[in-house]
Amino acid sequence: ADVGFVTPGDAAQAVAVVEEIRGLQHDAGRGSEPLHIFGDVVVFLDDSASAAQARRRRLDDLAGAEYRSDAAVFAGTAAQLADLLTEWHGAGLTGFRLRPAALPHDLLQITEQLVPELRRRGLFRDEYEADTLRGLLGLSHPANRYARSSQ
Repeated sequence: ADVGFVTPGDAAQAVAVVEEIRGLQHDAGRGSEPLHIFGDVVVFLDDSASAAQARRRRLDDLAGAEYRSDAAVFAGTAAQLADLLTEWHGAGLTGFRLRPAALPHDLLQITEQLVPELRRRGLFRDEYEADTLRGLLGLSHPANRYARSSQ
C-alpha cells in the first residue's frame, strides 16, 4: 500500500497507530518505501467554538442520540482545527481526510476559513507541484502487471 487511512481519537492514538504501521511496514521489508498515513476527522466548523458545538448538539437532538463516528469528531473554529491538525501532523500523520459534518456549511468553512488559516501558518500549499495524486505524494508508478516482458 502507498496510502493508509486511520481514525485516531487524539494525538496519543495517532502516535501509537503510526508507530504500529511503521513497524509493520518495516517487518514487511518496505521500510524504505514511502507510505503516507492520513487521519480522518469529522468537522463541525463555525465562527465560534460555541456555535460549532451548538450545531453538533442540534444534530444530536434531531437524531435522538449523540453523533458518533469511527473518526474523531471535532467542533470548533478553523484556528482550533488548524491547531489540532498541526499537533497530529507532529504525531506522524502525513495529512488528513476531513469529513464535513453538514453540507454545505462545513465544507464552506473548510475552504473559506480553514485553508486560508493553514496558508497563513505556512502549512498548506498555494499551488500544486504535480498533476496527479501519485505525483503530489511522490509515489513512483507501479509496474504494469499485464505488460509482457521482453525476452
